[in-house]
Amino acid sequence: MRILKYTAVLLLTASLFAQTAATNPANQPAAEAAAAALPPGAPTVALAEACFKRMFGYDQDLQFKVLSISPSSIPELFDVAVLFSSPQGQQLSHWYVSKDLRHAIPGEIFPFGADPFATERAELAKSAFGATKGPANGKLLIVEFADLECPACREAAPVMEKLRNDFPQARFVFQSLPLSNLHPWAQRASAFLDCIARTTPDHAFTFIEAIYGHQKEIEAAVRKSAPDGKPIIDDAAVTEQLRHYSEWAGANPASIASCVATPETAQRLMRSEQLAHTLGVTSTPTLFINGRRVGNPSAAQYEALKAVISYEADMADTGR
Repeated sequence: MRILKYTAVLLLTASLFAQTAATNPANQPAAEAAAAALPPGAPTVALAEACFKRMFGYDQDLQFKVLSISPSSIPELFDVAVLFSSPQGQQLSHWYVSKDLRHAIPGEIFPFGADPFATERAELAKSAFGATKGPANGKLLIVEFADLECPACREAAPVMEKLRNDFPQARFVFQSLPLSNLHPWAQRASAFLDCIARTTPDHAFTFIEAIYGHQKEIEAAVRKSAPDGKPIIDDAAVTEQLRHYSEWAGANPASIASCVATPETAQRLMRSEQLAHTLGVTSTPTLFINGRRVGNPSAAQYEALKAVISYEADMADTGR
């Protein structure tokens, strides 16, 4: 039983599932984005694609897309992020490639040390600034990197609400990470949320709940067909929908829309993305519990998740 519980917590910590929304054809293709700024000596997108095609080409149901190639937290390895798709869904996988480009290790890099989560904990305590619930001076900080257009984030929302009820002593931060290459209206939704959180903070989580609760309706309203039949996003419809749900949440839609258009809001979204980059967050939702990274929180893992949070709360209370 102890082994099973340990395994559940380990899987919870390592779990990093990608969202299942369709890619927007109008955006820059992921492979081109990955190739835009390759570090010296890194594997190319073409090399990575050739490797995955040769390795997994026997499975015609399995598709893949290289999302990014970057230095990893281990200096001798490059991080190749690839999205695998099958009829069962999508999963983001990281492959850590040696500098001689001859070996790769798929999986997750874990921190190490007497307090392996200290660096991330300090960074988040200093830099997390998203919509917040809970005591400002709480010793337990839970930060969720999420995307308002992300279906996996929508599915995790009830779990996060339950956690907020079960751990009222914790400070919860919703840190926006819009994955624009997958979700074309997520960036603007994040801007609306940022403005609501700054002007009427009590309404921020109501807005989050409204967007997730009506995500499918928003999708249906903003996705149109071009004359050639290709899908496009109706920008005016996006703004109309977000104004509607900001009013639904109790905010003033006109003042929020004005705030969204300011350079300050754009800079804050860039800061949020930079924080995610600093911490190596590439998928949503990703949770940090006092610096401990946890992947996609799900109802099936709830007891294991509660055990991790309770443990980190005890560590914080005893100063360990």
